[in-house]
Amino acid sequence: MYRRIAGLAVLAGAALFVAHGAGAGAGEKGGEKPTKVKKANYVHAVIFHLKKDAPKDAARKLIQDAHNMLEKIPSVRGLWVGPPAPKDKSSPKVAVSGYQVGLLVLFDDFNGLKRYLEHALHEEFVNRNGKHWDRVPVYDFINKKE
Repeated sequence: MYRRIAGLAVLAGAALFVAHGAGAGAGEKGGEKPTKVKKANYVHAVIFHLKKDAPKDAARKLIQDAHNMLEKIPSVRGLWVGPPAPKDKSSPKVAVSGYQVGLLVLFDDFNGLKRYLEHALHEEFVNRNGKHWDRVPVYDFINKKE
């Protein structure tokens, strides 16, 4: 239980960091200029657990489709998607890695999320990839300074 709560805390902290636009897009090798993200206060985090019998390339295709489809939805202010970080490059003792793909999407507000969820590209993304999902926990929260 502690590991699950700690993992959520790490996810929330990362999302808040991204929501403020600090360091977003910095390359793994360093030296690349970070891109600034428009301040977006509504965070939509999705963790994809794929079915055991999903095709070997299901995670790769999900990531590719997220970039090719979901990034094009007008209400999206920032989108990050990928596999879990390797254990030696993640938060010691608390990082959760028992999933195949994590997705973080930023919006201005709830209406932006609503437009995203109802958009034809999101529906196509779900139709193309959803058959391979075992469970998909979703964490929506609002960035607050209070």
